[in-house]
Parts: sequence; C-alpha cells; structure tokens
Amino acid sequence: MISYRKLAMRVLGHSPVSAARTARRSTAKRAAALALTAALVVGMTLPAFADTWYIDDGDISISAGENGNKVTQGSTTKENDTDTVITNREPSTASSNTVTINADEGKTVNVTLDNVTINVDEGYKYGYEPNAYKTAVSVTGSGNTNIELNGNNTLTSGYGHAGLEHNKTDGSGTLTIQDEKNDDGSAKGSASDTTGSLTATGGYHSAGIGGSDKQDGQVTITGGEITATGGNGAAGIGGGAGDKYAAVGGDGDVTISGGTITATGGSLGAGIGGGAYGNGTVTVTDGDITAKATGNYGAGIGGGFGAIPKDTLIGGNGTVTISGGTITEASGGYMAAGIGSGYQGLGTVTIEGDAVIKNAQGGEAGAGIGSGTYGDSEIIIRGDAVIENAESSANGAGIGSGQGDLYPDGDGMVIDLTVGNVTIEGNAKIENAKSGSGGSGIGGGAVGIGNVIIRGNAQIGNATGGDEGAGIGGGVLGTGDVTIEGNVTIENAQGGAGAAGIGGGAETQPDTEDTRNKVSIKSTEAGSPNITAKGGGVLNGGGVLDENAPLAGAAAIGSGSVADGATEVKSDITIEGKVTIDATGGGDVAIGDSTNGETQFSGLQVGTTITRRNAKGDDVSQPGDVVREPEKPAQPTVTPTEGAEAPSNGSVEVERPVTVEGLYVTNVLGKQITHTCTQNGTTLTIRANGIVASAHLTLGMVRTLKAQGVKTLVFTTLLSRSTTVSVDALLAAEPDAPDEMAVVWTHTGPRAALTIGGADHSDLLK
Repeated sequence: MISYRKLAMRVLGHSPVSAARTARRSTAKRAAALALTAALVVGMTLPAFADTWYIDDGDISISAGENGNKVTQGSTTKENDTDTVITNREPSTASSNTVTINADEGKTVNVTLDNVTINVDEGYKYGYEPNAYKTAVSVTGSGNTNIELNGNNTLTSGYGHAGLEHNKTDGSGTLTIQDEKNDDGSAKGSASDTTGSLTATGGYHSAGIGGSDKQDGQVTITGGEITATGGNGAAGIGGGAGDKYAAVGGDGDVTISGGTITATGGSLGAGIGGGAYGNGTVTVTDGDITAKATGNYGAGIGGGFGAIPKDTLIGGNGTVTISGGTITEASGGYMAAGIGSGYQGLGTVTIEGDAVIKNAQGGEAGAGIGSGTYGDSEIIIRGDAVIENAESSANGAGIGSGQGDLYPDGDGMVIDLTVGNVTIEGNAKIENAKSGSGGSGIGGGAVGIGNVIIRGNAQIGNATGGDEGAGIGGGVLGTGDVTIEGNVTIENAQGGAGAAGIGGGAETQPDTEDTRNKVSIKSTEAGSPNITAKGGGVLNGGGVLDENAPLAGAAAIGSGSVADGATEVKSDITIEGKVTIDATGGGDVAIGDSTNGETQFSGLQVGTTITRRNAKGDDVSQPGDVVREPEKPAQPTVTPTEGAEAPSNGSVEVERPVTVEGLYVTNVLGKQITHTCTQNGTTLTIRANGIVASAHLTLGMVRTLKAQGVKTLVFTTLLSRSTTVSVDALLAAEPDAPDEMAVVWTHTGPRAALTIGGADHSDLLK
C-alpha cells in the first residue's frame, strides 16, 4: 500500500526522495510536511474496494449508495462498496442470519452470493403470523437489483416468505438473477467456465423465488443453475398464494433468458407463474427448463388455481410466450395445463422462434399446451418451433382446450363447451399431440370445440385423439372447424373411437339445423397439403351420454358418430387446388358423414390424389379424386408412299429402370421415402412421389455415374417442374472435394435447391 507521505508528495507534484536525503531535512520542514500530509488525508475521499461479507457474522443490509452499495452488518457500515460479495465462513453450516436489499428509484444494487447457505425456517413457531418469520434474502425498492451467483447457494425461508423474495408492486423495480462471471470473477468463454447455482425454498404460501404470502412476484433469470420450490399454494418461481376474497396477490411475472431451471410449485400453484388465485405471465427466450406443478390445479408453466368466489374469475389465466430455449418438461397438476392456464383460466400461449418443447404434460382434464379444465385457449405455434410431445393424461386436448362442463339441470343435460383456438404456421413442427381420452390431439378437450388452422410449411407427425376425440378438431361432444392450407404435411391424424381423424368428436349435439363440422383443405402458392387421416373405430362400451349405447366408427375427415336415434352433426368439407389425401374411415365413410355419405369434389388441380377406404379396406373413391395430366392425342401413323425414301434404321433410346447404389430420398420430416431411377441414353431421372423431397447423393456417386456415361441428372417430384443439372457442371463446382461430400437436391413444392457440402449451388439447376 502506498504511504501517506508518498501520496502527499504526488499530490504536490514532487517525486519521492531517498531516506538519506529526508534525514537531512530540518525539523521544521519535516513538521510542515507531516502537517500537510495529515490535512490531505483528512480532506480526501479514498477509493472504495470490494469487501467480502460473512453472513455468519450477522444480518446484512444493503442499499444503493452514490458510487456503489451501502452495506451494514452489526455496528459496521461501509459506503460505496463497489462489488458486494456475501459468503459463509462454513458453507456446510447454514446461517440463520438474513440479507435485506433495497434499491431506491433510479438506482441499481449489484450483489454476489458466493457459496451462501441460509436457513431461517422455524416451522410454525409463531403461529400463523407471517410477519413474525424471517426471509433468507429479501429484495425491495423501486430500483433494480442484480444478484450474481458464484458457487452453490441455498436459501430457505420461513412461513409466509419466499426463499429469495421479491414482491411485485406498482412501484417495485426488478430482480435479476444472473451468472455472468466465473466463480473467480473471470469472464466466461472457456472450457473451464464455472456455473453458479441457487436452490431456493419458500415457506407456506410463498414462492421459492418471487412473491410471499398474498403477494405478486417478479423474477428475471438470465443464467445459472436454479432450483426453486414453492410452499403450499405458491409457485416454484413467481407468485405467492393470493387471497381470493380480497383479490390480491398470487400473480407471477417471470422472464427467463438463460440458465438451467428446475421449478416445482406447491399445491394450487404453477411450477413457473402464478400461485393460488394468481395469473402467470411467463416469457422464455432461452434456457433449459423443467417446471412441475406437484399439487392440483396449477399449470406447469402459466397460471395457478383460478376461483370464482363472487361471480368473477380470480386468477388461473396463463399468458406464456416461448421464443427460444428448451422446455425439457412442463407438467400441470390435476385439471391444469402443462403450458398455459390453471383450473378455469384462459390459456394464451405463443411458441415461436427456435423454441423446443420436449414434453408438455397436462394433468387430467387439462391440455398439454393450452388451458385447464373449464378454460378456453388461444394458441399460436410458428417460426421454427418444435413440439416433440404435448399430451393430456385424460379429457384435455394435447394442444388446445381443457375439459368443458357437462351436468344435469333437471330438464336434461347442460353442455358447457370450452373452445380450443389453435394456429400452427410457418415452419413449426409437431411430432406428437395426444389426448388420453375424450379430448382431441389438436383442438378441443372433452366437451370442447376445436378451431384449428394449420398453414404455411407446418408439419404434423401424429395428432391422436382419445376415445371420442378427433385427431384434429373437436373433443367428445364438440365440433371441429379445421382449416389446412399451403405446404402442410400431416402424417397421421387419428381419431379416437367414434371420432373423426379431422373434424368432429363423437356424440356432438347440434345446437341448430346449420351446425356443422367444417373442414377446409386447399393448396396455395406456398405448396399443397399432404394428409393422412384415419377415423376412429367402433366404441362398444358406450359413450359419454349413454354408457349402454355403442358408437359406430367415424369418418377420416368429417363427422364423428352418434348413438342410434341421435341426430348427427353433418360435415361441410371443402377441398380446393391440388392435394394429396389418404383417408381411411373407421366406419363406412372416409370423407363425409353417415347422413350424406361420401363428399364429392370437382375442379381440383392436376396432381391431386385422394385415396379413400372404409373400415373394411374397400375402395370408396369418388369421381374427381384423382386428377392427371390430360392424355396427349395419338400421333398419326405415317405410311410411306410408293417411291418415297424408306426411313433410316437409326437406333432409338429406351428409358429403362436402373438402381443407383447409395442414393436415397427423404420427405419433409427427414424420413426416407420410395423413389425410382430410370436412364434414357445419357440422362438419369430420379422420381419421388412427394411434394417436399430431397435426393441425397455424394460426389463419389456422381463421379461413378459420369464414368458410366451419364451426362445429365433430372429430379422430378409432385407439384414441381422437373429440374436438371449437368454432371460436369456439378463436379466442376467442387473439383477438389472428397468423394464422401454430400450432394442434396431438394424440391419444396415449386421451389428447388441444390447444396454441395452444405454450400448453396442452386444456380446449377435448370
């Protein structure tokens, strides 16, 4: 450390002198110098440096100062602490002391937790009075607080308080949990990077991270490994338990842009989002998230339990936007969605960007993605989002609404339908959407209407309804209004017993004479739909309305079935442009309904192929189902006249089938499909029966074909003009590339592309 004397001399503009020279100074000069030094030291504000504060030594209070933090512990107060670090002397021994952070408006407090362990849980020592209990770390104020995580940190709070507490009010600032530095303070960016962690456990009615009892919670997480567990009635991350009669508290406002998150809600609370009687607003742009509602009525991600104490819904709504990252698991409680709303709430869900949902599991009567029981849904899935699995354990849709209501009122059954509004567009991909029973794969839950739009380049692998629920459309007792347009691929839309593959659920009750299951399928400039749909088979055990009345099999596209004597809801089916449809009915009808039979279509474009079979496998195709190019008129036979020159005997090339070893073709989902190869002279043609198809070769294969005399390659698929490429031009594009370099030739509807080793060479195509 520099001496006061040297400091004084520097301020005066002189260089320090040697000890020998100093010794020769007069006593008077020495005294004068000491006096000046003392005066400077007293009058100066020395720079502050970071301190490490040990929680073992007592409670710590932190607020924003002028040039850093003001930190108080016991009788010690330090101003302008620029990087406050809190730790334990003995991390394995939990401290019972607390940390309180207050950031005033317009200011920011930065604090690092470094291997801190705090446990202030005292059970029910003071009865049911939350104010008597402690909070491990409490963040307050209208300014902002950033908490950096180093090492492993554990926070456990008492009754009525969150583990890491930040109560959201109209005047509160933000709490951000981050892991921007390594444990040693160095910048991230190497193989030796470390990850800070936080385990936070809330007390009764309080979130692991977020709101306390009867409080809303606000949390932003940008990094770190976070494990949060809410107390009874609270979210893991988000709101504490609200008060349904006073209509206060419970809401959770959570933003996640990084980190590995595991959040578990208490009974009635969401894993991430709202507590009991609270709404959840959750935004995810990155990170790896596992969120579970272990009790009843709360969503995995979204709303908590919604109640109606005074004819007005309190809580339950889930507003969730996921534009990136991975949801490894989102599991809702009984009657709640995996992602969306809790019991009775509206599920408003947008999944977009490059988000990946590996598993969204709705509880019984809740949707996998959408709403809980008695809740409607508004769902948009777009961009390059991928849903690997969205499933309801029973009576909710895989993607859509939760279960509606069905009850007797003395004059008959009252049917109170929920509505699942689902739009899937862009390049979104749904691998599996399934209901355990009663609900649709995509659309309505049991006693629910399914309004579904699928367009753009969307891909659906399996959409499977439970018993009496459509694959895509309505749940049991619900109609389906389904629009499919553009370059859409649906590999399997499978209705449950008695329900349509695409269209209505079983036992749908017509409200008016004009009630219809509406299905519209058409091609656009983006491409044409390719659909496989299967109607559900016979349900011998009886339906929802009458356990003793069996149900017949249903149409692949159209209406579900009803019990004998009941009035069936008819189907209104429109097909336009060019389509490829493979429809297998679960009964006698493939496309239509049992009242009007098979629906016929006319005026479809060239290339349309509609294949229909009933449950017995009989072909029930209709006129207009297959539209081919018109046959060319036969060429006239020329008979040479006497004296005319006889035709030459020059050879004529014949197109013959060939096999190209190693060549294969995939569809839009990356699965191999059948193809044929033919050769006519020096031209080799690859043909695939798909709208979106990719032919896969290597440069070595192309070189072999050239050696065999092939000069031109042709690729032909549905909806696309044939494209050609010169073998010589293709090889010249990458002359020094190895034989194993991949050549991928893709047709997407009318568009074509060619890559060599991943580099675009589409300009070679003719």
